[in-house]
Amino acid sequence: MKPVGSESLLGFFEGALGLRKTHDGVQPIRLPLDELDLHHASLKDPFRAEAASGIRMRFFTDSRHVALRVRHHLPELMPAEPVYDLVTGDGSIIRRTATKISGTSDEVRFGPLDQTDGTIELWLPPGLGVIVQSLLLDEGAHVEARADGSPRWVVYGSSITHCAWVPSPTETWPAIAARELGWHLTSLGFNGGCHLDPLIARAMARLPADRFTLKLGINVHNLQTLRERTFAPLVHGFISTLRDKHEQTPITIVSPIISPERETSPVSMIPVLRGGGAPFYGDMTVSQMREILRDVVDLWRRRGDSNIDYLDGRELLGEADLPHLPDGLHPDAKGYALMGCRFAARYRSHKDNR
Repeated sequence: MKPVGSESLLGFFEGALGLRKTHDGVQPIRLPLDELDLHHASLKDPFRAEAASGIRMRFFTDSRHVALRVRHHLPELMPAEPVYDLVTGDGSIIRRTATKISGTSDEVRFGPLDQTDGTIELWLPPGLGVIVQSLLLDEGAHVEARADGSPRWVVYGSSITHCAWVPSPTETWPAIAARELGWHLTSLGFNGGCHLDPLIARAMARLPADRFTLKLGINVHNLQTLRERTFAPLVHGFISTLRDKHEQTPITIVSPIISPERETSPVSMIPVLRGGGAPFYGDMTVSQMREILRDVVDLWRRRGDSNIDYLDGRELLGEADLPHLPDGLHPDAKGYALMGCRFAARYRSHKDNR
């Protein structure tokens, strides 16, 4: 097989906000490079913005065999068996586990491929950093970037949107919803990192987008980073930043999914669960957050913004789905699938399905 070096692959990436060149390849990341130093350190590690959730390489080739040579940047919390998905032009998904994890150069091989349309999307694992060193194709094969002209959907959220532990990269709930709706996905779900950072709003506003979805609240409760006094104002500020560049783009505000121990308690036990720290004491329950977010959307609509709507997160995963919430916080694979399918069902029939 012949290698196509990383310098020739820069136009192949979808769902990344930056492409960082390394000594041995290129690493797609989910924050803009020009503002990377301004972000909090907790957002910039291999478990968050460096993790490749929703990132894929999209190209056309007549090669019957495709392989990717990569170096993995593994967070401590992730299993050392990253999974890649190759999606063919007819929508078939082929799943492969990286052959080995050496820390220097690993290969993921697909083929022989049997498809009539040579368009390929190669989805990277969502829970770790990936440095792409080269793409390997059959000798004499043609390859070129193949742009995705689908409506662009940008999603912001927590680990429940990042979906780092799903069995494969096309099984995150945003990936499932995007596939069913025919949307181009940019996923800005960050493990533990959804705190309405103004720079995230600025980065999203700079993106081409046909729809925004903001899934808010659970990280604020878990780390108690905001209070009742600051929560709604920061949501308003986030929306305002998007509206500065996207006056008419539909925005959906999604409140937390069901989370039993947080529904009526303003106390976060996350520090205790992580190793014996003291609980965090706040002043908002998850139920109160839902009321605040609904009121935020109602206010924008009263002010004349008809392109913003509210979605109660329990419509995506509610009390009847508790068997799919094994730790009381994160869905299992079936739970994420339910979320993706339910989101898609809601917006498939939405009047403005752009």
